[in-house]
Amino acid sequence: MKMTTLLGFALLAALPPGGALAAEYSRRALLAGPVQLNDDVAAEVALSTPAVRRQQMCQLEIAFSTGAGRNSPASGGAVTLTAALLGDDGGRYTADIVNGATYPGGVRVKFVTLPPRNVALRRLVLLGRNVRQVSQVYWLEGMEKLSTGVDEDPLHCGKDRCRWNEAMDYCRGRGGRLLTLAELKAMYDYECGSAGACRDAFWSATEYAPFPRKAWYVNFADGSKVAVEKINLAYVRCIVPASGRYSPRAKRGK
Repeated sequence: MKMTTLLGFALLAALPPGGALAAEYSRRALLAGPVQLNDDVAAEVALSTPAVRRQQMCQLEIAFSTGAGRNSPASGGAVTLTAALLGDDGGRYTADIVNGATYPGGVRVKFVTLPPRNVALRRLVLLGRNVRQVSQVYWLEGMEKLSTGVDEDPLHCGKDRCRWNEAMDYCRGRGGRLLTLAELKAMYDYECGSAGACRDAFWSATEYAPFPRKAWYVNFADGSKVAVEKINLAYVRCIVPASGRYSPRAKRGK
């Protein structure tokens, strides 16, 4: 079954609007000072200290200045706001609100794609319309409560197929990494195309941000990308060394 593009970003249930953080989540300020946004003009700022994802789940909380810097009521329309963190890996990791889903004083949003672990995120790009002055952006991080730990058990790794965490460890143990979702899709397009000669599903390194117990795989039978729980089994392909990038032309010397 093909997955459609995520258009909305649910607020984390453990973080009620205006309420305190759940005990398992940390909260850290990223900005040295407030940022004033003009409609449809991107504002890029350096973070006061880099954000680095080390836990299973992360998201952003954006706080607005009370009564300060509000855009003119004449502009009208819903509040829109996009926040993108730029990483040392060249990645751009975006969180968005599409329906003005704010609570009084701020909004909490999840990433479309989670930033990789241990990659420094140093800059923030804010783009919005009808947005008050942003007083602070907070980095929220913690462990989601898991119902089981079997995805860490090597006894659950079948022949040629592994659970997601095992697949990640398998590639790391060989000095490599799992392919990203985009790389796997490019591999399918190059190796399989419309011929339909391929089969099997392969894990990607890309986690499913709204539900961190899931990750994406690509079904090489039809090219569909599917988010499934990490305790499922799928095949593994690694990029070695880990710093390498998949190139279809390099695959077969074309």
